[in-house]
Amino acid sequence: MADYDVIIIGGGINGLACAAYLAKAGLKTLVLEARGQCGTHCDTSEPGIPGFLHNLHATWLISAVSPAMTDLELEKFGLEWRATRYAFGKTFADGTNVLIGNNPADTLVNWQKHSQADAALIEKALAFMLPRMADLMEAMHTWIYTAPALEKERALGALFEDFLRSLGLAARFEDLLKMNGFEILDLMYQSEHIKTTIQALSWLAGFPPIHPRVGTLGAAVFGNFTGPLFPVHTAKGGSHGLTHALVKAALSYGVTILPCCPVKRILVRNNTAEAVVLSEDAVYPNEIFTARRIVSNLTVVPTFIRLVGEEHLPVDLARRIKGFCYDNQNIIVVNYALDQAPQFRSAGFDPGIQKTFMGYFGGDTTRSMQGIMQGIHRKTIHDEIIVNWYVPTLADPSQAPAGCHVVNTWLDVPPEPTAWKGAALTAGFEVWDKLKYTLADEIDGAWERHAPGFTGHIKERIIYSPLDQFRNNPSAVLGTWAGGSMIPEQFYENRPVPGVLKGGGSRTFIDKLYLSNSVHVFGNTLLSSGYMTACEVAEDAGVRDQSWWQAKAFNWYVENAARIPAAGKE
Repeated sequence: MADYDVIIIGGGINGLACAAYLAKAGLKTLVLEARGQCGTHCDTSEPGIPGFLHNLHATWLISAVSPAMTDLELEKFGLEWRATRYAFGKTFADGTNVLIGNNPADTLVNWQKHSQADAALIEKALAFMLPRMADLMEAMHTWIYTAPALEKERALGALFEDFLRSLGLAARFEDLLKMNGFEILDLMYQSEHIKTTIQALSWLAGFPPIHPRVGTLGAAVFGNFTGPLFPVHTAKGGSHGLTHALVKAALSYGVTILPCCPVKRILVRNNTAEAVVLSEDAVYPNEIFTARRIVSNLTVVPTFIRLVGEEHLPVDLARRIKGFCYDNQNIIVVNYALDQAPQFRSAGFDPGIQKTFMGYFGGDTTRSMQGIMQGIHRKTIHDEIIVNWYVPTLADPSQAPAGCHVVNTWLDVPPEPTAWKGAALTAGFEVWDKLKYTLADEIDGAWERHAPGFTGHIKERIIYSPLDQFRNNPSAVLGTWAGGSMIPEQFYENRPVPGVLKGGGSRTFIDKLYLSNSVHVFGNTLLSSGYMTACEVAEDAGVRDQSWWQAKAFNWYVENAARIPAAGKE
């Protein structure tokens, strides 16, 4: 008799969401977490001065749109959202800024300063979106939270074609998918500042605009619907508020969570996963747990090459799995403790920049934005500092002592850089142990240019390189934050690589083994991969039909957005 109905390897947020759903549905569920606590990529800690809470990885939390908000009753388990008036801002060297408000009226006011034509598109977009909101939400739920299928993408495409026609643009979705994000933004917008703002937002969302199809969907969806449909939130107390709520929910519904229990092997017999074996370093060394079904919340290479073993893989499939790309979506993160919030030079153009906790600077032209992305593919660090920044204490002052603030800055880099500023780098991945300090100094200088006086207010600086991220979470190969690169070859129905999944979005070619990482969309705070995996496991176990398991994406957020505190909202 199996010890458990389901074992989930890895207590990241998507593993926890999957576990909570399955336990609430009545399945005896075990989560095995290698670290001492869950939520490696959704963590908040005090690595330096006490009282300064640094979100070491996930900071933009989009879980308010997840069905889990309702199904798992996450508010009941302490999850509280905090926001600022503006969802996103990009500040420019010429002293201007572009803002995207949670209220589209705020976006309109700012964009009118850049382009009347582009501002008019907002009004047209709203005129389209409001009557079609139910259709839009249903299409997005299907595309994000269910297994990939080309007919689902075509249904989303048909809706997007209607959207473009409402803007006065006639284009077939099939033709748009052949374009990249830069090209579709050229089709839609006039202002270079507005274009680069949406490029930055698409890149940050995990959909690099340099790629066809990937970039098109990122620029079109996240670029046009951030704010109204894709909110920008932090959790009260930091990102770990999401992890803590999921842990509390899982425990309440009957999940057993064992920390300090790294898994060294998934036992497979007759192409069926039957058990897991803990490592010698676990609190229960070499213990074997059996289960009717096993879910790996690790990424694809550690799951199949290390835990399953190549002897259980077809030779060609093993080769393709080992070739899975991890070298996009890798970042060096510089966390700052400050004695005041950054004072952006562009506040003179529009003071709303001081009322947004997520933004971008650098990359003032499309050519410059293309340059950093091309450089990553060439394994070179871009000379210009082009970064995403967060000031979460603008939304939630509890993340720092009174009057103080925390800031974290993400710079996209190749994980194994070969050159920077004309000099060769030869140490590979290990280069980061020295390079990170020099690069952090460059980031300091970029902050000073966009927010004069910034460096004089730094109390402490905490740096995490891609190598540090990997050391903290070896499943994040090369320090990736997305479970593997979002490139056309690893996108939607091709994710992670053809042949790994069979009969859905998480079922693998090994019977009774499921994957909730490196799958569509990717491992992020939408909780989409955990939700999809839970649905498929529950279907196979015959427990999916639950009266409480009915929520759709966006419903909770649309119904509750007005009561989420938003700093700077008048």
